[in-house]
Amino acid sequence: MNFTNIRVFFSKTGNAKYISHLDLYRAMGRAVKRSKLPVWITEGFNPHIYMTFALPLALGIESAEESVDLRLTSEIDAERVAESLNSVMPCGLDVIRVSAPLRKASEIQKARYKITAPAETMREIDEFFARPVIEITKKTKKNTQVIDVKPLICWETEYLTLPAGSTLNINPWNVLSFDSINVKRVGILCDDGRVFA
Repeated sequence: MNFTNIRVFFSKTGNAKYISHLDLYRAMGRAVKRSKLPVWITEGFNPHIYMTFALPLALGIESAEESVDLRLTSEIDAERVAESLNSVMPCGLDVIRVSAPLRKASEIQKARYKITAPAETMREIDEFFARPVIEITKKTKKNTQVIDVKPLICWETEYLTLPAGSTLNINPWNVLSFDSINVKRVGILCDDGRVFA
């Protein structure tokens, strides 16, 4: 059987930012089923729709562009795929575009976020990122360690760039503990600096 791999780019905004990654996986699976697209179902003991998310988003964070990879059993026009999915997507999840995958998730190195908050809070955030040392507690499956992330992050007015991917992934909430702020992921960057596509 011939397969067609596609990458679906979608936004996650409003109350949808409170959907956990596990619930997002379920919601996307239900939407794909309702769309009637000819998606490939895995074989074996627990058959399910083949879906791969490039970089799971932390709870409470909006995103301008997330992606999920699907595998189709027949070729379909990208616009038709987008229309079929958008007609059944939950509120707050909107397909932006559909294309063939160009980059591998293993190439992801950084994520860029836009931070919005009241003026006073933004001044506090500026002061925080001006510190010579910014230590966070990073938990893994094996241990817990304190690391200085100052050399690893970039703060430019409203934009925060953090390490992301399989090697080192820093959650924005690890470094942002301020009230009344909104965090929105606006870009995922690969190791060569180009946008993940």
